[in-house]
Amino acid sequence: MAEKKASHKTTNTRWLTERIFPEDKAYLVDLNAPEYANIEPGQLKLVINLDQAFQPFFDRAVNVFVVGLIRNVLLAILLIALFYYTITKPLAVLANQFSKLHPERASDKRLSVSRRHEDTELGQLANAGNEFIEMVQLLLKDKKESHRALEQSEMRLNQLIDQVPQLIVALNEYGDILFCNQRFADFYERRPGDVAGMALRQVHLLHDQIDTLELAIHNVRVNGSQAEMREYIWSKPDGEAHYFSAQIAPFEHFNDPAILVVATDISEQKLVQDHISHMANHDTLTGLPNRALLNDRLEQSLATCKRTGEYNALLFIDLDHFKTINDSLGHGVGDLLLKKVSNILSSQVRGNDTVARLGGDEFVILMQSFDEDQGAVVNDVESICNKLLTSLSEPIAVKQHQLRIGASIGVVIFPMAEKSIDDLMRFADTAMYHAKENGRNGFAFYHQAMSLAVEKQRNMEIQLHHALQNEEFKVHYQPLVDLNGHICGFEALIRWQHPTKGTISPVEFIPSLEISGLIIPVSDWLIDHCCHQIVKWREDGFWQEGWYLSINISPQQFYQENMMLSLQRRVDKYGIALSDLCLEITETVAVENIEFAVNRLEKLRSLGATIALDDFGTGYSSLSYLKDLPIDIVKIDRAFVQELGTKSKAESIVEAVALIAKAYDLKIVAEGIETPEQMKYANEIGCHIFQGFYIERPVAENCLKANYSLGETEKSELSSL
Repeated sequence: MAEKKASHKTTNTRWLTERIFPEDKAYLVDLNAPEYANIEPGQLKLVINLDQAFQPFFDRAVNVFVVGLIRNVLLAILLIALFYYTITKPLAVLANQFSKLHPERASDKRLSVSRRHEDTELGQLANAGNEFIEMVQLLLKDKKESHRALEQSEMRLNQLIDQVPQLIVALNEYGDILFCNQRFADFYERRPGDVAGMALRQVHLLHDQIDTLELAIHNVRVNGSQAEMREYIWSKPDGEAHYFSAQIAPFEHFNDPAILVVATDISEQKLVQDHISHMANHDTLTGLPNRALLNDRLEQSLATCKRTGEYNALLFIDLDHFKTINDSLGHGVGDLLLKKVSNILSSQVRGNDTVARLGGDEFVILMQSFDEDQGAVVNDVESICNKLLTSLSEPIAVKQHQLRIGASIGVVIFPMAEKSIDDLMRFADTAMYHAKENGRNGFAFYHQAMSLAVEKQRNMEIQLHHALQNEEFKVHYQPLVDLNGHICGFEALIRWQHPTKGTISPVEFIPSLEISGLIIPVSDWLIDHCCHQIVKWREDGFWQEGWYLSINISPQQFYQENMMLSLQRRVDKYGIALSDLCLEITETVAVENIEFAVNRLEKLRSLGATIALDDFGTGYSSLSYLKDLPIDIVKIDRAFVQELGTKSKAESIVEAVALIAKAYDLKIVAEGIETPEQMKYANEIGCHIFQGFYIERPVAENCLKANYSLGETEKSELSSL
C-alpha cells in the first residue's frame, strides 16, 4: 500500500562492508489496528543499508586508528630515544670496550660506565665483567706459565730420553708410534718426526722379529702390568743383528691407553757373557771343553744311556814323554804341541763326541750314541783307540822340531751300576795309569780288578784323616854336617806311626796325601811342629846359633795362595825367625811355573828363609835353573852320590853342578852318604854339607840329643877325612 526509499551514495568502505555483510539486513514488522479488529492490516518491511549504517563506525574507527597510530609512533619514538640514551648506548659503549679488550695484553684496561650508571645494573655488569676479565687474565697467565713449564719439561724430557742409551718408543692401542727418542730413530736411520704415526711394522720390516715383540705387547695390554723380554734379536735395516732386552709397560698418553717400550742393546754384554761362558767352559790354550763342560755333557750322556739302554765310552788320555819335551824345548813349544794334539784328537772323533782337556797333558774323549750291545761298543772303541795311538805316534811338526810323543789311554764303558760321573772319571784315570804301567803308548779298559787300587787309595785316605786327627804322625831328624863333623842343621822327615801296622815309610803314604789333598794340612802340621821343636831345643840349650831345620815343601803347598801368610803366622806364633828354617823344594816344583816360582822364592828369601833345591838331577834338569832360581843350597840326589868314584857320567854331572854352584856362591849338600869313600869323593868334587846313613840315620828327637852328645868319636872320624 505504501513504499518509501531513501537515496544514498556508495561509500569508500563498500568493499569492506560487502565482505563482512554480503547482503543488506531486512526486518518484517506486523501491523496491528486494535480498533479494526476485523481487518488484517498487513506487514511492514524495513531494509537497512548496512554500508550506510556502518559508515559512521568505519569513519570513527579510522579516526581512532590514525590517532592511535600517531600516538603509538610518537610513544615508540620516545621510548626508543629513552632506551637508547639510558640503556642501549651505555651497553654499546660496554660492548665496544669489551670488544677492544685483549686479556693477554691489556691488563691495565677495564670496563667503565658513566657516573650515573655506576650504581645501576650497568655498573654491576661492568664490575662483573672486570672481575671476569681479571679471572680470565689469571687463568691465561697460569695457563701460559703451565704451558711454558710443560714445554720446558717436555724439552728436558726429550733431551733426557735422547741422551739415554736405550731405544724408547711409545705405541698407541693400534700399534702406531706416538713418539720415540733419537736412539730409536737412529737405529732405523730416520728422524723421530718421520716415524711418528707410522705402524711399527712399517718401520721394522723383519716381521718374524716383530711377532715376538707384539706378542709381549699384547700380553702387557691384556694384563695391565709390565713385562720384561730378557733377550731377543733385533736387526737394523741393513741386516746387522743386535741383542736387546726390553721393559714393556702400560701408561696413559693424554688419557688414551698406550704402551711404552724401553729396549737396551746388550750386544756387547752378550759378547762378553758368551766370552766369559766360553772361557768358563773351555780350555784357554786349546779351546777345547774343560772339566766343567765335560762333566755337564757326561752327566747328560749318563742320563741318556740309562733311558735308552745304550752304552757309551769315556777315554782318559795322558801324553807320553810330554814333560821331557816341555822341559827341554820350553813351554812355548809345549803349548804349541798341545794345540796340535787337540786338533789331532778332534779330527779322529765324530761330530757328536766331546774332546776335552783337563789340564797339563791330560785329555778326555766322551764318545756317545754307540750301541746297545756292549761287546760291539768295546770293538768300536778298540778301533778308535788304535786310530788315536797311530795318529799320536806320528811325528808332529812344531816350529823346526819333529816331535814324537805317543799316549796312554784308559777306557771306561758306561753306564755302570750305581756309579756317578766322578766314579767314571776316576775309573778311566785308573785304567790310563794301568796302560802307562804296561809300557806306555797303549790303552786299557777298566775292569773290576782295578778297583782294588782305588779302594786301597780310599782306605788310605780315611786312615790318613784319622792319623792327622789322632796325631799319629811323628817327626825324625837327620843331621846335616860339614866335613869336620860339625852340625849345620837337621832335615825334618815325617813318619807315620800306625797304631796296628807300626811305622809306615813316607814312600807309602806321601803319594796318597798328594792325591787326596791332605798334603796341605799335613805340611802345615809339620811346619807347626818344627817351629815348636826349635823353641823347645832352644829352651833346653840344645839349639845352636847358625843351625837351621830343613822342611820339605810339597808342590800343592808351594803354589797355595796363602802359603806366605800361613808360614809367617806360624813363625810369629812361636817367636822364631824364618832364618831358622830351610825350605826344600824339588826342581820339578820350581820349573812347573818358573815365573811364579822365582817371584815366590824371592819373597821367601827376603823374609830370611833359606831355600834349598832338593833332588837336583832326578828330573829333566837344566843347569840354567841354578842361575835363574833364587836359591841358597843345591842338594845332589842320592842316586848320583852313590855312583861317585865309579868314573860314571853321574860323577861328571855332580862335578858340573858343583862348578856352577860355586860360581853362583851356592852351597852343595850331598845326600845319601853311606860310605866314607862317598863322603871323600863328594868333598873332593866340591860338596860342602853331607847327609846320610854314614853320618847318622833319621831318629826321633830324644834319640837325636843322646846321639849328638855321644857322637864326638864319629865327628873326629869325619874330620880325619
